Amino acid sequence: MARFDRCSPRVLAFAGAAATLLSAASPAAAQVPPETTTDPVRTGRIVARLVDGETGAPVGGALVILSTARLRSVSDSAGTAVFLDVPPGAHDVTVRRIGYGDQTLRVDVASFSTAVVAVELAPQAVAVAPLDVVVENRPRRLEDVGFYDRRAQGLGEFFDPQFVERWGVGMWADAGSFLRLLYDLTQRFRCDPAILIDGRPAMPGDIVLPSARGRGGSMSALRTWDVGAVELYPDGIGAPWEAMGGSLCGAAVVIWTNRWRGRGERSLGGAEVELCEPSDPAATTVEGEIRDEYTGVLLPGAHVIATTHPSGRPRAATTDDIVSDADARYRVCDLPDGHALTLRVATARRTGSEQQVALEGPLVTRDLSIRLAGPGDVAGRVVDRSTGEPVATADIFVTGTSSRARTDELGYFRLDDVLPGDHVVEITHLGFAPVAEMVSVVADRTVDLRVALSADPIALEPLVVTALRDRRLELRGFYDRRTSGERLGQGFFFERVELEKRTLADVTSLFRELPGVEVRCSGSRNCRVGSTRRTGCTQMDVYVNGSLVIGDSRMDPVGIDELVRPADIAAMEVYTSAASVPADFSGMTGRCGAIVIWTG
Repeated sequence: MARFDRCSPRVLAFAGAAATLLSAASPAAAQVPPETTTDPVRTGRIVARLVDGETGAPVGGALVILSTARLRSVSDSAGTAVFLDVPPGAHDVTVRRIGYGDQTLRVDVASFSTAVVAVELAPQAVAVAPLDVVVENRPRRLEDVGFYDRRAQGLGEFFDPQFVERWGVGMWADAGSFLRLLYDLTQRFRCDPAILIDGRPAMPGDIVLPSARGRGGSMSALRTWDVGAVELYPDGIGAPWEAMGGSLCGAAVVIWTNRWRGRGERSLGGAEVELCEPSDPAATTVEGEIRDEYTGVLLPGAHVIATTHPSGRPRAATTDDIVSDADARYRVCDLPDGHALTLRVATARRTGSEQQVALEGPLVTRDLSIRLAGPGDVAGRVVDRSTGEPVATADIFVTGTSSRARTDELGYFRLDDVLPGDHVVEITHLGFAPVAEMVSVVADRTVDLRVALSADPIALEPLVVTALRDRRLELRGFYDRRTSGERLGQGFFFERVELEKRTLADVTSLFRELPGVEVRCSGSRNCRVGSTRRTGCTQMDVYVNGSLVIGDSRMDPVGIDELVRPADIAAMEVYTSAASVPADFSGMTGRCGAIVIWTG
C-alpha cells in the first residue's frame, strides 16, 4: 500500500475508470452500470479506505459518518467502509476511531459512480478521566469456588469479605440480622430463597433466614463471625444449579464461611475452642465474656492478650494469646499470687485498651469489651400530608433515650449518635396527629426517615417512609447534594426504589417527565437530552460514577440509553441549568446543566 502524506489527509475521488481499480480490491464495491440500476434518484457510492498515518496499516473498527445523508458505517478489517445509494452532490465524511484524531473530509459524488476516499488517520492520545486503581485482597478459596467470576458477570448481588468484615462483625449476634441488612439493600426478594452454605444446601434446622414476606427470622446455628462472603440471587438469574428447585421463584442465597482466614476450621456454632481448666487450687483464675462496647454483641473467636508479671518486675512479664469460645467466653488459669495481670482484646483488625485486673481470690470474673461498631444516625424530613409543604418546629425524639431534634424551616432534622438496634421514633407537632414509628438503626450508617403528618388524626393515617442510605452514595455526597438541592429548589434526585416504581423502558423515558428537560432522538436509541432553560442547549453533560462520558460540545454523542440501563442505576441527579450544577460536575462545558448517574 502506498504511503500518504502525514501532514494532511489526501482525498482521492475517482469516477468512471476509478471503479475498475476499486473492483480489483473489492468486488462488492464495483460501479453500478446505468442500465442495471432501478434507483430513480440516480444515486452513487462512497468507499472510504482508512490507514494508519504512521504505519500505513489498515484501520478497522472506525466509525465513518456521512452526516449530510444521515448514514453511518464501520470499517472492516481491511480498513474499508462502504456507503450505498448516496445522493449526488457534495458530502461531509467524518471518521472517528479511539486512538486517532477525528477527520472530516468533503467528497463529491456523481450519479452512477463510485467515489473512493483514502484517509490517513493521525494517532492521537485519548484523554480520559483519572483512574483509581484498588488492589483487592482476594482469598484463594473464593477464587477457586468462582465467587469473583460470578460477581464479574453481574447477575446477582455480591458481598465480599471486606464488606462482611466492615459491616458484619460486632454488629449482630447472629447472622440472621446481618442477612436482614443485605435483604434491605436488595429489596427485591419475592419469595423465600433456597439456602446454600459453602456450596451445599443447608440441612433442615441448620439455618432459618429472614422471610421475604416479613422481617422476622434468625440463624439458628450460624453466627455473623462465621460469615465470610454472601451471594444473593433475588430473581434466581445466575444462581448456582445446586439451588435449583429449593425456592418457588428460584431465589437463592449462597453463604461462604470464613475458613480461608487462617483461623482454623470453624463449625456452624462458632469457634471450636476449649477453655483451660484450673489445676492449682492456690492460684487465681480469671474469666468472663467479651462483647462489643457499644452494641453489647457477644464476640466469639476474639483474642485476649493476657500479660502477667511479678509485682514491681515488669521486665519478667509473660504473654498469652487466648481465644474466646463459641459463647464468647475466655479464661486465664493458674495465675500466681502476688502477680499483676493486664488484659487487652484484639479482634476484627482492632485492638482495645489495656485493663488491669486485681488477682483477689481463687476466681475473678471480669467481662471485657472492645469498640467495633459506632453509633448510627437518623436523618430525614417532615411534611404536611395534604399539601406537601414542610413542617417546621416539629419535635422528633427517640423513646427511652436523650436523642432529640427539631425540624428547621424546610422540615429537615437529624438525630446523631443513636444506639444501633430497633427504636421507636416519635414525631409531634401542634395541630397534627403524632406519629410513632419503629426504626432499625444500623451502626455507622444513616437511616433516612421521611414522614408525612396528617392534620386530621381520624380521617387519615400518617405516612412513613424509611430507607437505609447507600453507604457508597453517602461517601460520594449524593445525600448532601439532595438535601441542599431540595432546600434551594435546584435539581431532581432519584434513588433505585423510586426508579423501579416507574417501570422505565429506558433511561430517557424518565427525562420526558421532567420540567426544563427536552429529549430529541435521531434514531431508536441515539437520543440527546438537553435543557430548555437556555437557547441552544441540546445536550447536557452526562457523568457516570463521577466521570464525564458525554459532553455538550461533542458531535453526535453516544446516547444515554446506549451507556446504561434503568436496572443498573442506583441513584441519579438531574440539574437543568448551569447555575444549579454543583462544582464537582460543572467542568468546562456545564452550560446546559448536568445528569449524574451512579450505578451499582
